[in-house]
Amino acid sequence: MKEDIISNTCPHCGSHHVEYITRVTGFFSKVGSWNKGKIAELRDRRQAIEWNRRSLLGMAGEAISTRTQRRVKLFTKQNCPRCPAAKELAAKLESRGIKVEYYDVESVEGMAEAGMHSVLATPSIVVVEGDEEVAAWRGTVPSEEEISNAVLGAS
Repeated sequence: MKEDIISNTCPHCGSHHVEYITRVTGFFSKVGSWNKGKIAELRDRRQAIEWNRRSLLGMAGEAISTRTQRRVKLFTKQNCPRCPAAKELAAKLESRGIKVEYYDVESVEGMAEAGMHSVLATPSIVVVEGDEEVAAWRGTVPSEEEISNAVLGAS
């Protein structure tokens, strides 16, 4: 009898909470090692996904506040000596009502987002308005005044 390849029981612990992951094409890899063409493809895919999301939201009659509101994207990783200072700065910004999105560049989502902004060093801080990059500090932490000026500057 042929063995069932997909089982609802974990072969190691016996748990019935089993979820399978598969890939259609390609494999997971760090975006930082990709060539310019691959990064361009990633940007195109992300832009198409974002355009579709906006179109659907527009059809539903919902406002898209991120189009005009500036926000901060913080890219960090574990064991980065300058990342704690960047996280401290981000916490100060959040306490002032500034939206901060956190990305761990060692996660799949973080790698993909880092590839979108050409982040090759941590910490990196990117100020965006909609899809547009307004200001960025890669591999360094700006002063609170510098980043506040970039976030609160004229829209």
